[in-house]
Amino acid sequence: MVGLLRMSGCARPDLAVYGCPRQIRAQVLARLALATMVETPRSQYAQIASELRARIDDGRYPPGSSLPSETRLAEEFGVTRVTINKALTLLRTSGDVKVRRGADTRVRSLPRITREAGQPDGLESRYREIGQVSAPPAVASTLRLGEGSPVLVRRMLMLAGGEPVQISDSYYRWSTDEALLREDVDPRSRLAPVRFAEDVTVRVPDEAEQRTLELEAFQTVVEIWGVAYAAEDVPVEVRVQVMPSHLWKLKYRW
Repeated sequence: MVGLLRMSGCARPDLAVYGCPRQIRAQVLARLALATMVETPRSQYAQIASELRARIDDGRYPPGSSLPSETRLAEEFGVTRVTINKALTLLRTSGDVKVRRGADTRVRSLPRITREAGQPDGLESRYREIGQVSAPPAVASTLRLGEGSPVLVRRMLMLAGGEPVQISDSYYRWSTDEALLREDVDPRSRLAPVRFAEDVTVRVPDEAEQRTLELEAFQTVVEIWGVAYAAEDVPVEVRVQVMPSHLWKLKYRW
């Protein structure tokens, strides 16, 4: 209380709030109302993170907008900048905000993307590589190939609103069919798969994924390991999709 009165310029911070001029009293009471939002036993930074998230959800901080500075937020909530920094770290981890180096903290501009199995997602795609590589051990095992066997890889980066939202790498048995090296040819149309299987896991991204998807080390990604099977249950494709978990909603029907 005394700290808030002194910050507000009250000539006698040792007196009760009602001993201050009306205008200063109104300012102090407004700050006290915010300060009372932050109480134990919940940690202060968790409560502040919840309040900031509520402001994002109700549009007070719209998508793409800048959050107030840590100094302003610390003054508003009556806490230290260290506490505000911890609150913002929670919001960064959940993907609600994004910190640009040397700039400010901005609200996530993209809405959550729904991925429905078997349906097109409407994202922009950009090929990063199409060519022959040695099969990674897990891919070789899934395609029932010898370790290090040559396979065709088609690496894609998916974007929404110009932002990277998914890495998609597809592997196939190596073929002399040169059409499969073309960007406008979908290998599935030639392989005629009859069923699909997917394993979904959540993990932290590796350094390459952090750079490509513009993630922080403490954020998580969803990895979908998909296998397409042709007749007689022959595996013909392994597709590994990696996406920021805070941006995606996975939808399945059965």
